[in-house]
Amino acid sequence: PGTEHVLEIDAAVVALGNMSNPLMAKTTAGLNVNKRGNIIVEEETQRTSLDKVWAGGDIVLGAATVILAMGEGRKAAANINEYLAKK
Repeated sequence: PGTEHVLEIDAAVVALGNMSNPLMAKTTAGLNVNKRGNIIVEEETQRTSLDKVWAGGDIVLGAATVILAMGEGRKAAANINEYLAKK
């Protein structure tokens, strides 16, 4: 309680499924992807090649388990929190 807040964002991407959309890499300048179209991230932080963009789960790993996706989400959330705390 008391920790909820509203963030003003430009876009939210809802990702369902386990394959990357080829349009994502073609329409997002500067986003580094591998040969399968999965987003390349820094392993410890889940940061992408784009400033202020983190990714995890199937779009990074390909089809994987929920447990792996949750672990990546936790790493990303911790790094986002650290990033915001410095601002």
